[in-house]
Amino acid sequence: MSRLPLRQDATAAPSVLDEPDTPQGPDDPHASDRFHRFMRTWATGITVVTSRRQGRSVGCTVTAFTSVSLQPALLLVCLADGSRTLATLRARGVFAVNVLGGDQTALAGHFATAPGDRFATVPHHLVDGVPLLDAALATAVCRVEHAWPVADHTLVLGRPSHYGALREVPPLIRFDGISGGLGTFT
Repeated sequence: MSRLPLRQDATAAPSVLDEPDTPQGPDDPHASDRFHRFMRTWATGITVVTSRRQGRSVGCTVTAFTSVSLQPALLLVCLADGSRTLATLRARGVFAVNVLGGDQTALAGHFATAPGDRFATVPHHLVDGVPLLDAALATAVCRVEHAWPVADHTLVLGRPSHYGALREVPPLIRFDGISGGLGTFT
């Protein structure tokens, strides 16, 4: 079976599959590095998860997002336990997923790192009291169905009540440590 090559450069890490057989259990000092390299092989979309409570909007960049079922419609996001977004959506019980387009790398970076009010310079509007990014590729407003703490994150199951497809551009994706549109990886 052939493998797809990852980004070619002189600093690329060796393939996880090419490493010699070594113990890979709870005592493995390299387990975290191996897992990180493994996850870099998975291409994923990039979203901004938002919520709002008591007049304060919060949001963060999220790549751990997926559909769970069509009947009923359910989706899942994974948020770090210490995030303001998780605290707000737990208290409020509602959140939005804003799918980013391939031309929105800077917006993903903004919601991943900007201190303070991340919405101050980002055009947005409210639906059901939750902020939606005006330039998002697509949006969904969700009611929290359930949340499960797992390690240092919480899995949040949401039931969408509103959908919006705002633009017709390819999505923003992350692969091998790089974010970009689909053309970035060909």
